[in-house]
Amino acid sequence: MIFGARIVKTGIAVMITMYVCKFFNLEPAFFGAVSAVINMQPSILLTLKTARDQFLVHILGVGAGLLFGYLFGGNPLSMGAITIFMIAVYLKLNLKSGIAMGIVAAVFVLSSSQEQFLPNALNRTAVIFAGLSIAMLVNILLWPPRYQQQFKEKLAAANSAVVHYFCRAVREYVRLDAAAPDLNAAQKEKVYQLNKEVRTLFNLLKREGGLLASGIAEQDEWIFTAGKLIEYNKTLAEKADRIYGLVVERYDRRTNSGIPPISNEFKEILVILESGCTIVHRVNGKLRQAVIEGLPVKTEAISEEYWERLTKAIEQWQPRLTASTYYLHALIEAAVTANEIKWATRQGKRLLIEAAAETDGGRQS
Repeated sequence: MIFGARIVKTGIAVMITMYVCKFFNLEPAFFGAVSAVINMQPSILLTLKTARDQFLVHILGVGAGLLFGYLFGGNPLSMGAITIFMIAVYLKLNLKSGIAMGIVAAVFVLSSSQEQFLPNALNRTAVIFAGLSIAMLVNILLWPPRYQQQFKEKLAAANSAVVHYFCRAVREYVRLDAAAPDLNAAQKEKVYQLNKEVRTLFNLLKREGGLLASGIAEQDEWIFTAGKLIEYNKTLAEKADRIYGLVVERYDRRTNSGIPPISNEFKEILVILESGCTIVHRVNGKLRQAVIEGLPVKTEAISEEYWERLTKAIEQWQPRLTASTYYLHALIEAAVTANEIKWATRQGKRLLIEAAAETDGGRQS
């Protein structure tokens, strides 16, 4: 889609502003159009904040223009002095985004004859207020920005993609053979891009406020849990990268050693490692249901059964460790991979328990 709602709304706001300025003989109408463009922000809260800043910037600019005009007159020296003065004031008040418009307002007043200072200041104020008022109304009334559904869809896509990326890394480690490993660069780029987009929507959603739930407390609780899922996705992607690093090390080690056959005991370890991704997939499927869809789910206890199986398999393979450092490196790689899987499953289950409790609480209320 080439034209989004915000682009269309900006065009509509500019058009309405120009008509209003023409109807009421407000000049220069161009400044009203600029004000409308500046105040068409991606969220209603940002629109209101920008409008507030523009209001303060303009009042200060016009006020300073009147003061300097009546004291020093409208000349190049006073215009240069007021520019320096206004920049210092705006920086002090942290109104950096409105510096240009504020200076233009002050210079616009000073550029008039002395008897026209006040009429021009009032006209200028009316033009700017027309632009920012129309921008606010258009942004609120026409397709008001609502990020709830966008955020949920993107969060679900990000979680699904990162789980696939993580488990693909585990499979590459487990099934490594004579062929060079596939580091899945395209999927990595997709995962990191999705996580970035989710973070952007999350920040916009928090700014909007009051859009996800009927009660503020319920909304804050949901946003808090969703934020934890975002961090979980981010960390899971980083752990997948770490496993892919082990894949390269394992491939180099095996290649340098002539690609020796894998013992049955170590094959059992690899099978157990790969089976851990079944848990990761299952837990994250429930997470998406609980956090994103708000559905009731059955939680899973943090169990030691998987790790007991893995420990037993390592003990059966352990006699080989005394034969060569080759096997010691293999043990370290397997242990690191197992630790990443352990984090993914346990952290996922903890988050699932929190999300399920929140869902149950919402239904009871």
